[in-house]
Amino acid sequence: MRIRVIATAVAALTAAPVYAQSPADVTGPLTLTPKMVMCTDLPVTEKPIPRLVIAGPHKTDGRTAMSDGLIVINRTPDDGLALGQRYTAQRLITDPKRFPRMSEGYGDLRLSGWVTVVAIDHNNALASIDETCDSVETGDFLEPYVELVLPTTASPTMYPDFDDRANVIFGADNRVLFGAGDVFSIERGTAHGVAVGQRYAIYRDFHNNLPLVYMGDAVVMTVGENTSKVAVTVAVDGIMMGDVAVPRRPVSKQ
Repeated sequence: MRIRVIATAVAALTAAPVYAQSPADVTGPLTLTPKMVMCTDLPVTEKPIPRLVIAGPHKTDGRTAMSDGLIVINRTPDDGLALGQRYTAQRLITDPKRFPRMSEGYGDLRLSGWVTVVAIDHNNALASIDETCDSVETGDFLEPYVELVLPTTASPTMYPDFDDRANVIFGADNRVLFGAGDVFSIERGTAHGVAVGQRYAIYRDFHNNLPLVYMGDAVVMTVGENTSKVAVTVAVDGIMMGDVAVPRRPVSKQ
């Protein structure tokens, strides 16, 4: 049976040639930075296994969280630490005892900031805090830093493929409501053929046997195995967790 959509979607179906794109066509109407994308919480289905853990701030006042200054890293055998290396500091927001199993939702992994190793001895290392999303805290674990470059072009705006429906997940600070320029994740990744710069149309299903309602458009900024972070380029109303994201394919679906 043919899937119908609300007429308001028609305005979003006009193809946009790559050479004519403006920044708003790709990253949204606001100024989007790599930090904004990196600081958007990541949905995960497996509990991380920390290898390098922050022992605490290099302070004498007993604090456990910092937005600048130095932090202490306890060394482990063969940890590979070296001067000048950069790491992201992360922590699991979801209670590990209530971590969801596959197909039962997602845990919330937060990137708290990134650091650079500035001193090393046999037992410990010191790292300076370069940037923070909120604060770097005792117990945060470290992963190698990877520079994020935002896409400057996106795929043409073709018709949505309703045979491939993904759910909108949460965004930064576990937000569940989004507007133009915001970033959130969808339930699609490299395992589903998703690539950076791919366009998605967002719809709402009211489960009332009426057509889906067009809510906006988004472009993929980063891709993981099963989820991707997207930036909202068009929002006709507030996009919410649970809305439907469908890819815009090179071949029209009618």
